[in-house]
Amino acid sequence: MNVVRLISSTDTRALNRLLTRDEGMDPTLERRVAAIVADVRRSGDRALVAYARKFDKLEGAIEIAREDIEAGARLAPVAVRRAIRVAARNIARVAKAQVPRGGRVVVATGVTVEQRVQALASVGCYVPGGRYPLPSSLLMTAIPARVAGVAEIVACCPRPEPAVLAAALEAGVTRLFRMGGAHAIAALAYGTASVPRVDKIVGPGNAYVATAKALVARDCAIDFYAGPSEIVIVSTQGDPDWIAADLLAQAEHDIDARAILLTSSKRLAT
Repeated sequence: MNVVRLISSTDTRALNRLLTRDEGMDPTLERRVAAIVADVRRSGDRALVAYARKFDKLEGAIEIAREDIEAGARLAPVAVRRAIRVAARNIARVAKAQVPRGGRVVVATGVTVEQRVQALASVGCYVPGGRYPLPSSLLMTAIPARVAGVAEIVACCPRPEPAVLAAALEAGVTRLFRMGGAHAIAALAYGTASVPRVDKIVGPGNAYVATAKALVARDCAIDFYAGPSEIVIVSTQGDPDWIAADLLAQAEHDIDARAILLTSSKRLAT
């Protein structure tokens, strides 16, 4: 298996294949996603559970009980749980520094302009779970919400691994659901009998998730419409292990992600 492909700057054909991408929306995909979103919005849990069983291989309840989260988290290796704890602490420190602060200014006699900063009541954090567990996605969405003062933090992941469950505990997630894809986004945006409607949906996902977020954005706030991950590192020297780790951190997001190193050093590339 080719893990890393070396391309010479003189190989224009290979470079064009790497850099050219069709940015247009797939109309077939958009129709499929729209049908799923409409079905969940109309039929609630009945449609949601059916899609979760079909696409996520759901068995049992769609919501994970607190005791099951705790039991599953204990299955994560000690070193992984320790790393999650350190990451959570660092993310919280950065998030705290980013919280906007309100203020009041008297601009004239009897005229005061005030800016109030108030946290959302609830957010939905989407955590991909297709190929690899991504506890980082949960930490980086749920922890800023917690630091900002969001009362209800709902997270969803189609197949949460022990590392993701450990991250959910560390981040302060209030409810966790086994669901993914467009049906999960629809449930968060419109609510069902089991899943509460949230004020905003955040987090990365595949093409189905991104398209669903775009469709529900008129009714429920989203972070942004995200395409496949991309990273370009320019380096002539450095620790190849660190560079590889940075590339892999983006490449693991999905099969369409592009992680590129530009270097004049054949030794570093190798």
